[in-house]
Order: sequence, then C-alpha cells, then structure tokens
Amino acid sequence: MTATGAVEGFWDFSVRTYCTNGVPDACLSLQNEHGADVNMLLYCCWVGAYLGKFETEHFDEAIGFAGRWADKVVIPLRSARTWMKLTGCTEDSVPTDDCMRLRDTIKSVEFASEKLQQQVLESLVSVDKPRGDAPGQVVDDVVANLLKYAGHSGIDISDDVRQKLIIIVTAAFPNRAARTIETALSDNPSR
Repeated sequence: MTATGAVEGFWDFSVRTYCTNGVPDACLSLQNEHGADVNMLLYCCWVGAYLGKFETEHFDEAIGFAGRWADKVVIPLRSARTWMKLTGCTEDSVPTDDCMRLRDTIKSVEFASEKLQQQVLESLVSVDKPRGDAPGQVVDDVVANLLKYAGHSGIDISDDVRQKLIIIVTAAFPNRAARTIETALSDNPSR
C-alpha cells in the first residue's frame, strides 16, 4: 500500500518490491531452483495486501492464465536469451556483436511479456480502495496466498525457501515488522 493509503497498481508494487536489495536474488533463486513464477509470487503478495486470501475461483483463473503465459511466452523467451548468453553468441559462425544485440532485443520482449502478464493478472480483480484490516491480517493473508501458490506448484517450504519468501514479503511491506512476517511464515506448515 502506498504511503497515502491509495491502491498501488500491481506493476508499480512489483517494481518497487523487486528493486529492493536482496529481492532479485531471492526471486531468481525461487524461479531457477524451484520453478516459481516470480510474477505469481508478487501477485500473491499484492492480492493479499488489497483483497485478502485468494478465493478459489480467482486463484484458479490466475494460476491458469499465468501458467499458460509462462509456458508459451515468457519461458521460451528466457530460454533463448539465456542460451544466447551462455552458448549461442560464442559460436564462431555467429557475429558476437549482432548476437548480443539480438539477445538484448529478446530481453526487452521478455520484459514486456512479463509486464503484460501482470496487467492481465491485475485485470482479474477490481480493487477500488485499500483494505481496512489490521496489518497483521494483511501479512497472514499474504502468507496464506504464498503457501497456496507453493502448494499448487509443488514448492516445498524448506528453511531456504522460507528465508527467500521473508526477503520478498519484507520488501513488499517495509512498514510491517520483519519479525511479524518471519513469525507468520514460520507458524505455517510447509505445504
């Protein structure tokens, strides 16, 4: 939530959260090591802040769209970009500078595809005003959403995963006591 109490759009919320120290590493680790969709992790937080716990229909619609979009658009772009960085642009027959320019273009398209994914996810709900719930309830709802997503995605809430989620949630809600966030994540069973 913004300092003025206005509703913060999902994209702005995500950019603010992601630009916090430690969050990119935590998100990329959860993505690369556990198959998490970073946009869905952030969406769990955003929905928890403004709407509370996921309703089943909303969760199913969000997870269905996000999964299809990631499988057909985001992951293929990311795979091509990563391959080019690690292997493709070092091939003798491929001009390195041209390959790196193409890789940068793919990176821009990947970024745009993730932004579009977030716009669609935000459009699934209507948020007119911030919740009036107590801060502890917001944290509990965010954690419940993250655990629901982790359970659906087969992500075991190990100590390592829990620590990465704490980094993300603490960055998303800097005015909440980190201890409250740690307690909420620690009090919940893994999956």
